[in-house]
Amino acid sequence: MIVHKLLILAGVIVMTPAQALSVKDDAGHTLDLPHPATRIISLAPSLTEMLYAAGGGDKMVGAVEYSDFPPAALKVQRIGSNQKLDLERIATLKPDLVLVWYHGNALREVERLGALGIPMFYLEPHTIGDIPGALERIGQLVGSEKVAQDAAQGFRARHAALRAQYSGRPSIKVFYQITAQPLLTINDKQIISDVIRLCGGVNVFGNEPMLVPQLSTESVVSRDPDVIMAAHVGSGQDRARRDPEAANVKSWSVFTSMKAVRTGQIWLVPGDEISRHGPRILDAAQAVCTALDSARAATGAVK
Repeated sequence: MIVHKLLILAGVIVMTPAQALSVKDDAGHTLDLPHPATRIISLAPSLTEMLYAAGGGDKMVGAVEYSDFPPAALKVQRIGSNQKLDLERIATLKPDLVLVWYHGNALREVERLGALGIPMFYLEPHTIGDIPGALERIGQLVGSEKVAQDAAQGFRARHAALRAQYSGRPSIKVFYQITAQPLLTINDKQIISDVIRLCGGVNVFGNEPMLVPQLSTESVVSRDPDVIMAAHVGSGQDRARRDPEAANVKSWSVFTSMKAVRTGQIWLVPGDEISRHGPRILDAAQAVCTALDSARAATGAVK
């Protein structure tokens, strides 16, 4: 103890065991770091958002394309896309931590990056409830535990409030369209389905074995959803809007046998917010819940 105090007084930096980190990621790996990371690269826009929310945005030195929130992220150097990384640029940035979107980044690119010997931490929230834990682990990795814990607690409280508000609502059948050509949707293991469930909706293709199934038009018509939902670009105040004439959903208008078409319940919700596994997904959830309540009123499915 006396020696330790003397070293501090002498201006010597002492590495203590408390500074070392050992954190488990979503791939089941335990990442050991000698100290919190100070030069971080994010390989997904959602991870960029989580890093900022967890208090580590000022330590980000590189990010993939479309990392556009918060606005400060736009100033961070681009290091390619989640499918094609610029390994030379990454190496020159000398990162001491890379946040990887598990199953979202191209496996070959991640393997090439791993060959550089840079510590990598894999994250992949499957449900809304997984997000605050991810925030807390990022906070551990970057030394901003208090900020991350506050963000996680705020997220949990808002999630609980939405769950309390919309639990008990009459269930309503939802078809969520990812793209029109090819016609793609999501099953119940995808986080968008968790948003739909939170609002009292039932994904009509939730039991499909594939995470992102490709469908025929006839299969959608046969499920007769109460609501058809797709994404629009951007966010802001116009979070959810009923828009049967939007280009990506207009083709459904001829199928008048579907309840969603007859009642005009074709909705667009903000794409970035609902598709990114990050803090803003609760903004998307509020938009979806508002849309489903409107659809309940229109279809008579009210309590």
